[in-house]
Formats: sequence, structure tokens, C-alpha cells
Amino acid sequence: MIVSSVEFADTKACYLEFEAPDWQAHFIENTFYLRDNGTLSAQSKGNFASAYASLRFEYSNDIAEGPPKLRYVPPKPTISPKTRQIFGVIWGIKFKQLPPLAVQQPPIAAIDKINSIHSHCERNSRELEGIRQALIETCAILMSLTPGDKTSHLLAAARSARTHRRQFKSRMGISPKPFAALSRFQSALSDISQSNSPLSDIAYEHAFADQAHMSRDFREKTGHSPAQFREVWSESNSVRFLQDHQESPALRLGIVID
Repeated sequence: MIVSSVEFADTKACYLEFEAPDWQAHFIENTFYLRDNGTLSAQSKGNFASAYASLRFEYSNDIAEGPPKLRYVPPKPTISPKTRQIFGVIWGIKFKQLPPLAVQQPPIAAIDKINSIHSHCERNSRELEGIRQALIETCAILMSLTPGDKTSHLLAAARSARTHRRQFKSRMGISPKPFAALSRFQSALSDISQSNSPLSDIAYEHAFADQAHMSRDFREKTGHSPAQFREVWSESNSVRFLQDHQESPALRLGIVID
């Protein structure tokens, strides 16, 4: 089902994912916002292997727990579904390359600025554009901590396949082959969750050898078979997709729970 952007602020849980603006796109793959009351995380929705390194700012509903926790997650070929339910808000950034230590461990002054941006957004607005703008400002602060991007064209200038692999891994934290496999998995995951196409057709469209190949890959990365995942995802009408692109053209994916 589809829900409009004006409805999602009152939902129990939501996951929003935005494209990075052009001036951040060389460094940022996308940004995301998760507000959860334990519902989304309980079903391991959205907690799958990613080909990108990510940085998360976690805000618990319990103010007594103190400032948000900063968590850097390097890319991994596989990941087990999470068992920890989330009660609170997570603002996150997925990077196209392993960011420098200044971004992985930003100074207190930068974290204070980011906290101020996020808390202001939470107090005053839960509209799509407000959240997206807060994420853009967060990325701008983090990017200001990086030295000049002198390596942006290193991969294109690689003189051999071996050099290419070495430079790719130094930038991404993962070799080209598993990176491509993760990207293929993520594309198949999107089709499985958002369409009723036969799994055999999805496997063919995403260049798996056959449906069994896709099932093995899917179970390795999520702990579920594609059919199990689709059943869990669609078993409740409370899960709805938010796709109001007219208001927020940069919205890649939005999921809400009533």
C-alpha cells in the first residue's frame, strides 16, 4: 500500500532513504533515517548486508542514556540478521568509500553540531524535506573534516587489474567481486520486497545462475530464504511504502508501520 508524506509523521515506525545531492555524490551513496518502536527491527527489515560503509548516530528514547552513540560500520560480505530491537531514532550515512578517521571519529565539536541539527529537526518537524535537509547538513559537517579528495580518480587510473583490486579494496574495504555480489543482492532484495514477480524471473533478471543460486546467496546474507522474506514482509497490511516523489524527489525508499 502507499502512504502520503503527510501521514507518516504519526506512524509508529518508519524507514526513509534519500539520494545524496550532486555535490556530495562522489563521497556519499545515500542517507537514511529510522524511527522505530521495536517493530521494524524486530522483523529484521532493512538490516541486511550492505556494500557500503556506514556511520550511524543512534538516539535512544531514554534521554537518561545520554548523548547519541556514534557507530561506524565497515562493509562486510555477509551479516547476520539483527536480534536487538531498536527503540529510538537512527540517522545514518552510507559512504562510497571508507571515510578517513576524522569522519569515522569526528571531534566533539562536530558531534555537538550534528546533535543540534538532529534535535532541532525532531522537535520541530518530521516532514520529509526537514529530515532530508538535516541529513544533508550532517554530511556537509562530516565532509568538511576530510582533506582534499585527491584520490577520486585513482581507480580509473589503475595500470593493472591487480592495482585496481588493491586500490578498490583500500577505498571500499572490500574487493570488487564481493562488492558486485552485494550490489546484485540489494537489487534483487528490492524486487522481492516490492513486486510479486516469480522468484525465478527475479533470479534471471539479476544474473544469478538460477533460483537456487539466488536462494543460497539470500540465505547467507539474511538468514532467510527469498520466499520466507517475502512472506514476512507482506504478512501484515501495516507495512506500507512511502513514495511521494513529488514532494521529495530524492526519496529512494520509504517504509512506514501504522
